[in-house]
Amino acid sequence: MIKSMTGFGKGKLAFAGGYVKAEIKTFNHKFFELSAKLPENLQSFEEQIKKNIRKKIRRGKCYLWIQYEKCDDATQDIVLDEKKLERYYSLLKGIKKKFKLKDDITLAQLLTFPEIIKYKPRKENTALLWRSTSQVLNKALEELLSMRQKEGRALSADVLMRVRLTEKSLHKIKAFLPQAIESYKEKMQQKLDKCLDKNNGRSDRLDTEVAIFAKNCDVSEELARMQAHLDNLKGMLKKSEEAGKVLDFIAQEIHREINTVGAKSYDFKISREVIFIKGEVEKIREQVQNIE
Repeated sequence: MIKSMTGFGKGKLAFAGGYVKAEIKTFNHKFFELSAKLPENLQSFEEQIKKNIRKKIRRGKCYLWIQYEKCDDATQDIVLDEKKLERYYSLLKGIKKKFKLKDDITLAQLLTFPEIIKYKPRKENTALLWRSTSQVLNKALEELLSMRQKEGRALSADVLMRVRLTEKSLHKIKAFLPQAIESYKEKMQQKLDKCLDKNNGRSDRLDTEVAIFAKNCDVSEELARMQAHLDNLKGMLKKSEEAGKVLDFIAQEIHREINTVGAKSYDFKISREVIFIKGEVEKIREQVQNIE
């Protein structure tokens, strides 16, 4: 089933290192174009992120935002310098013995000495960070594609409705053609009755004029091509791959054919149906602009 080019999706995941949040929006565009805003920690994943999005989205303007925040306890490790602790402890014991002090040596006293406790920046777990980012991105893409598919079904239904209306008008035009020729014949007969004598070749001239008119207003080929284009359009709406560009081209061809039919038309009823079809085809062209 066809998909719309507009949609929105988001995802969020908390993990041992913090949390990642992603949002992605897409809009109509002739080609695929991605604008990504990533935090510094995720810059190294940019190409892989684009590659993953490109697998799911073939056409449209994409805007991606990813936010990453570390947990407070994930930014650094606490390290105890045991060698310094032993030296300070030995120093205190020596002081206690030398001055014959009875006070106990406590841990609280030892921890007041400088550089006993150190804070060491923790190395980023890039494998875990990428797995988490990938999961969040896939979740956002799933929501986005679901919305695009839903809108695609609505677009398909609207286009098919307009195709049916167009086909109904085509059948009317086919039915009106013989009547238009007969009407023209009657008008020509009246004109010839006024301008010519009964014995001046009136019948031959009438047949010639009617034949020329019938040839000039013959739109059977245009109508046949229009029906073929409409059938092709209906078939493309059932396909899941990228169809927007092809549908746009088909709609342009239908528009060109109905213009030719209008140019050849001398009958009010046919002209009325041509105007109606032009309106429906224009609406079809507007709708297929939204299809991927």
